[in-house]
Amino acid sequence: MARGLVAEIFRAYPDPRAAMARQIRAGLAEARALFHLMVACGLFFVASLPAAIRTARGIEAEEPVTAAIGAHLFGFLFLAPLLLYVASLVVHVVARAFGGRGSALAARSALFWSLLLAAPVVLALSLVGALAEIAFGVAVLPWLSVLGYAGLALWVWFFAASLAEAEQFEASGLVAAFVAGAFGLVVFVLAILAGSAAA
Repeated sequence: MARGLVAEIFRAYPDPRAAMARQIRAGLAEARALFHLMVACGLFFVASLPAAIRTARGIEAEEPVTAAIGAHLFGFLFLAPLLLYVASLVVHVVARAFGGRGSALAARSALFWSLLLAAPVVLALSLVGALAEIAFGVAVLPWLSVLGYAGLALWVWFFAASLAEAEQFEASGLVAAFVAGAFGLVVFVLAILAGSAAA
C-alpha cells in the first residue's frame, strides 16, 4: 500500500486535478482522508525538527531540545489535525457559497490530499535548510525563505486543483487565485493582530 501511495503522490504532481478525479472515481472514504492527513502531519513534524532544535537554543529548561520537539509533536500530530478538520468545513461552506457541488467529505479529502502532496516537498526543503545551516551558518536561513514561499505556492496549486475537482468547479486557476487571495488576507489580518498585541 505504501509503495502505491508514493507512486500516486509522484503521479499527481504534473496534474493534481486528475489525481483527485481518480480518487473520487475510486470512491472517497473518511478513513482514507484521515490516513492522508495523519501521514502528512507526521511528515510535517519530521520537517519541523531542525526548526525545533533552533528554537531549543532559546528555551530555558532542563532539556530544551526535548521540550521543543515535544511542543512540535503536540502541534503537528494533535492540534493541527483538529484545526484542519475545522478548516475543511469552512472551505466547503465557502465553496458551496460560490457554487460548489461537492460534499463535505470531498472538500476534506481535497485539503488533506493536497497537504500530503506538499509534505515531501516540505521535507526536502527542510533537509536543504538544515544542510545549508550546517555548511554556511544561520545567516543563510533568510535566503532560504524564498524556497519556503515557492513551496507554499506549490501547495496552493495542489489544493486549488484538488478542490476544483472535488467541488466541481470548471477552472482550477480561478480557484487557485481565490485560495491565494484568501490565504494572503488571513496572513495580513493575523499580522495586524500580532502587531496590536505586541503594542
